[in-house]
Amino acid sequence: MDQRSLWERYKKYLCKCPSIGLTIDISKMNFADDFFARMEPEIQKTFKTMDTLESGAIANPDENRMVGHYWLRTPSLAPSPKIRCEIEDTGKAILQFAHDVHSGKIRPQKS
Repeated sequence: MDQRSLWERYKKYLCKCPSIGLTIDISKMNFADDFFARMEPEIQKTFKTMDTLESGAIANPDENRMVGHYWLRTPSLAPSPKIRCEIEDTGKAILQFAHDVHSGKIRPQKS
């Protein structure tokens, strides 16, 4: 590939995500120019699956449970107010416990 083609490919495939301070140069990875268009249906299917899981679908049918570890970081994404409150209340209890340990309110039985 000549220098001009490399430069054009670089400009086309440089991925900038300023909201998270990330820039990735994928221009020299080995993929065809139609790769993203071909992958679009799979990408859309994946986004739909993720939305379904994030909204509380059963992800592990053997154990009949949801997967919601991302709700711990953002409780507002939890699929129900009950789950959101449980996450928020637990977080507050953990912070209070840590504060009580650091302040000396909670101490070992023997020092």
